[in-house]
Amino acid sequence: MSTCYSGHLALKLTARWPSLDENAKVLARAEVVDLFAANADRVTLRGAYVTQGFQGHTDLLLWMHGERFEDIQDVQLALRRTTFGQAVDMPQAFAGYWKPFEFSEHPPAFMEGVPPKTYLCFYPFIRTPEYYLLAPEERRAIIEEHGEIGHEFVPAILTNGVYAFGLGDFEWLLSFETDDLAVLVTAVRALRGSSARLYTKYEWPFIVGRRYELQDALSVYG
Repeated sequence: MSTCYSGHLALKLTARWPSLDENAKVLARAEVVDLFAANADRVTLRGAYVTQGFQGHTDLLLWMHGERFEDIQDVQLALRRTTFGQAVDMPQAFAGYWKPFEFSEHPPAFMEGVPPKTYLCFYPFIRTPEYYLLAPEERRAIIEEHGEIGHEFVPAILTNGVYAFGLGDFEWLLSFETDDLAVLVTAVRALRGSSARLYTKYEWPFIVGRRYELQDALSVYG
């Protein structure tokens, strides 16, 4: 894949969803599953994540990627027109683009065909202006130190970083994947000791969820 865009779409169920009868819900879920199946050659759904117990502003997070953002946007627009889409709010949407990073050409796990793990910890962030004004060798040292700390947790944690400059409010989008939440907590805590933290300006919302197959994710709330 020569280019790759990503889309993280947060969904929040509204009162309209529980007001539907069960038959209508069955048809609504099937409509969404069919939508993603019909576009699978252009847009890959990495996962559908149920966020219950982690935060209240989101019920489901859909993580998708493809070679053209137009395709990701078209799927999201089509989703809005479905019965399910008309029964949810979409409080957050994040667009990202991958290209080799300044000090690393290693692609994210999702682009290398590594299977997804059970949990996703997604968060966008912004660095301080001072970071970008550092000399390249200073930035390299900071990133290498940060990477060395994180490398201790590979392969228990998969890392997926993409650029978001100019595509929204954020500069970077980071997705950690893991089968063990305890390892996630330990890793994020360890990374707080990196000097890169001195140059982090803003890093929320954190959206954490458990991965389900799409049909099951749409069914879990009833």
